[in-house]
Amino acid sequence: MKKILLMLLLCLAVVSCGKKDEVTEEVTEASTTQAQDYGVPNPFEIVDTLDEAAKIAGFSLEAPTEYADYNSLVIQAIADDMIEVIYFDAEKTHEGLRIRKAVGTDDISGDYNEYKEENIVKVGNLEVTEKGNDGNISVASWTDGTYSYSINVDEALLNADDIAKLVETIK
Repeated sequence: MKKILLMLLLCLAVVSCGKKDEVTEEVTEASTTQAQDYGVPNPFEIVDTLDEAAKIAGFSLEAPTEYADYNSLVIQAIADDMIEVIYFDAEKTHEGLRIRKAVGTDDISGDYNEYKEENIVKVGNLEVTEKGNDGNISVASWTDGTYSYSINVDEALLNADDIAKLVETIK
């Protein structure tokens, strides 16, 4: 009787060890599959010039080639939708601001923060919405009826006069 009981325990141990390997293989397979899920792809395509961006977006953007100490540009576009220019310092370690243009009249700034100050000012024939704190503008947005534009300020310090001068150069 002891021999039979010993044989049963031995068989049970062998079977359970085999199942452990199968479970480990299944967990490893699931982990590998999950690691391959990369989420939503970035719709922007980085390009070297505004002309290349215009070919992708289907419209052009006129914007300054530099702003203050921010003279290193990253230009990117979304097919048939948007052009964005990001202004960095020479080392590309600090973002000063970004300028966007897109088809339509919606706010394209992507900035939904609450600010102490919000003003609508006239720049030429355009009505520009400026939002910020303590006299510094963090985001400006406007439309010409066909396209929407925005300026998002990161580390650069811009006041209403600075924004007005920028808006006049962006087309």
